Amino acid sequence: MGPLFARAVRAGLVAVLIVASGCMSISDSSRASPTNSRHSWTNIHRLIIAAPAEPRTLDPVLSPAQPTLELSMFLFSYAIRYNDAGRPVADALAEVPTRINGDVSTDGRTLRYKLRRDIFWSDGVPLTCRDLRFTWEVVTNAHNNVTTRAGYEDIRSIDCTDAYIAVIRMKRVYAPFLQQLWSVNGNAPILPEHVLARYNDARGSFNTAPYHAAPTVTSGPYTFRSWKRGSQVRLRANPRYFRGKPPIEEIVYRPMPDGNTLVFALQTHEIDLAFGVPEAQWERAKSFSGIVAIAPVVFAWTHIDFNLRVPLFHDARMRRALTYALNRPALLHRVGHGLGELSDTFFSATLYPNAYNSHTAKYRYDPKVARSLLDAIGWKAASDGIRTRGGRRLEFSISAPAESATGKLIETQIQQQWRAIGADVQVKNYPGVLFFDNDPQRGILQGGKYDTAFYAWTGAPDVDVSSIYSGHYLPPHGQNTLFWANPTATSAMDDANATVDTERRIRDYMIVQREFALDDPSVILWFMKYPVIWNSDLKGITPTPAVSPPFWNTWEYHY
Repeated sequence: MGPLFARAVRAGLVAVLIVASGCMSISDSSRASPTNSRHSWTNIHRLIIAAPAEPRTLDPVLSPAQPTLELSMFLFSYAIRYNDAGRPVADALAEVPTRINGDVSTDGRTLRYKLRRDIFWSDGVPLTCRDLRFTWEVVTNAHNNVTTRAGYEDIRSIDCTDAYIAVIRMKRVYAPFLQQLWSVNGNAPILPEHVLARYNDARGSFNTAPYHAAPTVTSGPYTFRSWKRGSQVRLRANPRYFRGKPPIEEIVYRPMPDGNTLVFALQTHEIDLAFGVPEAQWERAKSFSGIVAIAPVVFAWTHIDFNLRVPLFHDARMRRALTYALNRPALLHRVGHGLGELSDTFFSATLYPNAYNSHTAKYRYDPKVARSLLDAIGWKAASDGIRTRGGRRLEFSISAPAESATGKLIETQIQQQWRAIGADVQVKNYPGVLFFDNDPQRGILQGGKYDTAFYAWTGAPDVDVSSIYSGHYLPPHGQNTLFWANPTATSAMDDANATVDTERRIRDYMIVQREFALDDPSVILWFMKYPVIWNSDLKGITPTPAVSPPFWNTWEYHY
């Protein structure tokens, strides 16, 4: 479906309009199974899922990559999840905390998270407030290579006097608390203290704990069975799950990075559910018999980041020249096959109608302007067409997760469009597990070991993007891996996080979008339309547009 996802940490306070794309389709009923029978290939005890890539770890605390997050929706409990309307609903909590029910104090600095009393870990130990507090301690331990600490570092203390009520005292108002703390959006499911406490030390033992590859004690609808790297992850229904044992006995999660293999497996019904279908094969794949196929617009945007620690990109005019040189509509049409919605900012006009700033600086495709900018800063065309300045050629690399076939096609087009204005660009891709690795010594993004990077962020309905764009969260302290540190934008994001006034937060993000466009640290290509295909015998699937498409209600899946 294009580049692998990393996840942005976002939150949900702004009202959202979810619009399904025009390419949504349901297979013709004449090809579907009769009401009282199933397809011959359906195994009601097993769900086989094909995904574009393999996880590096099964614990999302340590990885922002999409495969890890998707599996976490089967294995773990979160405080809340996002439903098919993109709205937060209680998961491990008895109810969503609000001011109305008294779980959010008037000043916004004291939160009360009331846990359900019927949740048990798969080994029989009750899930309690101590587990929430322990997860917070893990995330804020500076020796742990966690995905993000945003929000958790704003907690002053957690009182567990009542084993099932966490009284959370904040250092300051933190508006996105609901979708950030112990949330799928905050990369931190509730972790078992009784299993992992001995690893949470000052030596970084947590980073290499065996649990991350074999989480044998979990609280979600499924439990871990096995992981054969490069082949599959197997899960089994959790008989202790608080909503009841799920109807499907076994989940098999198979990485299929080759798009042709994935589509063939769909056609032959070797798999029951697939996402990451290559754009070029979407029209064909959605016509297969006995399937349901949809492609809704989701909270995920593809982009090209400039590494602002690379001297070549210190001058905003260089970044603007490269942006002007990109024909985004043609890229979306020719390579993306229309599975996207163009946007000039990190907000979509469809998904964020109230927060989208239509008055930002825009860099529409204009190679003549791009060449003029390069001329102005001293980069002159040589005989071979590549520009030089002071004896140095205008050359750099573009990097992406290596597993994406569509991503490679898009990179090739980008390479050609930048060469047309005199830039020699080399493609230098890496395995997704290395590209998104949280360890700055290994990770390509976290370590700043790239010139330009092409991938996608996924998020949630709220305006908060501070964890990826605030100057407070440069690596190794966060996910701002383009190293953009704009004081005005950072101040506006700080203000937005310090209030629950929706209009004020939107005003702040009008400023952030304005500064982002002026600095042009990243080229936003488009918001994605996310193809999902599943066996028409499979029921209960209502894909969420937020954070972990398509999963949220995994306990309801049945044949």
